[in-house]
Amino acid sequence: MVLAGKCTIFETFKQIMDSSQEGDARALADELHSGNRDIVQVIQEYFAKSPIVVKSIDEVQEQELQSLGLCREYIAANFIDDWAQEQYMSRSSFQAERYQYMLPKKQGSPPLYNTYVYAALEHGVFRALCPLTGQILETSASFPIFIEEKWAHIVFYHFKGRESFYIGTAGYPSLRSFIYLPRFNLVIVSPLHFALGYARDHVYFAIAELYRKFVLFTELTIDYLSKQSRHLALLYGLQTNLGHFLTNEYSGFHRIVTTGLYRRVKTILIYKNKKIPLEQLFGEFAAADFLSCDSQDQLFETCMYHGLFVIYPCASHLSAEAAFRVQLTAGKYATESQKRIIAGCTADPLIFINLRKHNKSWQEQVDGIIHLAQALKQLYPEVGILLDGLSDCREDAELIKSTLQDEVAVYNGVDISLMDSIYWAGRADAYLCVIGSGLVLLTCIANKPGIVHSEYIHMGQVLPGGYWSGLRNDIFPPVLVPKNEIAVLPEVSQHLPAMYKNYSMDWRSLYYRLIKLLYPPPGRN
Repeated sequence: MVLAGKCTIFETFKQIMDSSQEGDARALADELHSGNRDIVQVIQEYFAKSPIVVKSIDEVQEQELQSLGLCREYIAANFIDDWAQEQYMSRSSFQAERYQYMLPKKQGSPPLYNTYVYAALEHGVFRALCPLTGQILETSASFPIFIEEKWAHIVFYHFKGRESFYIGTAGYPSLRSFIYLPRFNLVIVSPLHFALGYARDHVYFAIAELYRKFVLFTELTIDYLSKQSRHLALLYGLQTNLGHFLTNEYSGFHRIVTTGLYRRVKTILIYKNKKIPLEQLFGEFAAADFLSCDSQDQLFETCMYHGLFVIYPCASHLSAEAAFRVQLTAGKYATESQKRIIAGCTADPLIFINLRKHNKSWQEQVDGIIHLAQALKQLYPEVGILLDGLSDCREDAELIKSTLQDEVAVYNGVDISLMDSIYWAGRADAYLCVIGSGLVLLTCIANKPGIVHSEYIHMGQVLPGGYWSGLRNDIFPPVLVPKNEIAVLPEVSQHLPAMYKNYSMDWRSLYYRLIKLLYPPPGRN
């Protein structure tokens, strides 16, 4: 009975917060906090009784929409990522031609311009069409939700139309992902959101977390919603994965600098996951105020307290210019000790070899790399290898180096800084790498030729038309060791998900492909 009563209180609280209608949300929040019941449990119980329906717009039947007074055309318009659409939404005040010129369509799919980012920076508002009337609405009310354990970051933009609703931007590229209609407990999702592989349950968790934040920070949220205007701010440091940091987050910030819109940015909200300090990459933001956040709750609280209209300005691929800026930054901030080692490196060729231990690992990597290096030595007397990896690869790297120390120059790059790894990638002639975030340094940043390997699922990322083909238009495509030369070993990785299983591979699968990419051996015609 106590829990049921709490659910009723929460329902009333939710209605007040969603619609900004009259009611004492503060008193209701106090009641929800009282007693021994965890607010998370109360919210879960409420949504168990009144479940949120999450459907792609393609799954929703016309009859269902009509019964709710919703228009498919208006809903779909909120998912359009197109310069002309943004110009229409701004009533022709948006400089669409400028951005079409500066940000041309990339090869591969999807193009993902994220046009809303540039319109929001120009005009200080986020626009959407009311899903019932088609009226163009504007808002600066934004609620950043980050669920780190699920790698899920969503910004909810709150609109007051005939029905209150939220537009959610989500996914690694922070695309316009869904529209949430709280009175109907209905979420309609862009087909692209699911096509890119984002989980349906992330939407459920994000909405539940949104309301937990409303309860936790009721006073701040009410004050925030009452403001006539809010200050535009960018989010930085949300990507926990290195590859997505570079190809999505960093690339998006680079586009803001390229378009000159950094001049509109006075505040940047920086979360703790920053892979590279923003000030090292972009001196253009030196005049902005940096607000640091160390927790998911603090991220939301800071936004409310400072009255921020937040944009997470991601992109979906890197330009050559963006990659070059990273290389310049690495040259400036790499450690002096590694710079001296690289300056003295006479290896020719130098092969950058990625080690991996915790999951998705080549089980014979120690013996395999030793045999491969010895075979390369027969063709290239001055060959050298750089061993790159996390700290759990230290033992493997030391064993490889001690075995080869009288034959091949081995440089131990395990657990060196990111700037050092990028600097070494620029020095390398070719690479051998597991398909993963580390591959971004060698392909999208350094643009080197090389061979990749993995368990079966990640292989699809480097096939023609796969994920890697759309990250940068002018890179050497990674050469894949095919499935028939890889044996996944479920018995030694039962605790791991399918896409992170360990595997077995003959070192020759790497060797014979690698020598086809290297320059002709000395003394051979």
